[in-house]
Amino acid sequence: MRPIFLFLLSQMFAVVATVTVGAETLSEPVKVLDATNMRVGTQLVRLYGIAAPTAGDRCALRTVTIKCGRIATTALMDLTAGVEVTCETHGDPNDKGVHLATCKAKGYDLSEGMVYTGWARPIKGAPAHYAQVEAGAKKRGRGLWKGKFPDAVNKAARR
Repeated sequence: MRPIFLFLLSQMFAVVATVTVGAETLSEPVKVLDATNMRVGTQLVRLYGIAAPTAGDRCALRTVTIKCGRIATTALMDLTAGVEVTCETHGDPNDKGVHLATCKAKGYDLSEGMVYTGWARPIKGAPAHYAQVEAGAKKRGRGLWKGKFPDAVNKAARR
């Protein structure tokens, strides 16, 4: 009976350790990879609650087609330039080692900033106020609200 009790006790502590490790605060040098992904130190991070054009996406903007993925990536670079970025992870990384995280640059929510500038859309499960931020960006014609988001971004926003 005693070995079973010790085994169960050890498993309980292992679960607590896993939960504790999953919610982690990362604050290290940042390298923007694309409009939703960054490397924070050695960790890969995806911004929580948004969908944005991928690096190779091209989008209609008024009468021309633009490299919206590159422009959206540049928007995230602008939001992170020269400031400390802190990311709070949401659980364990996925099977590719990417952490879903809420990241802030000097206290400013980067996901909200991407929605505000019109280079991303909120997805299901995003903080409720992102919808209001999106409505303002759409009304003012910011970013891709002057044109058309890629279908994959619109589909993710409808989920």
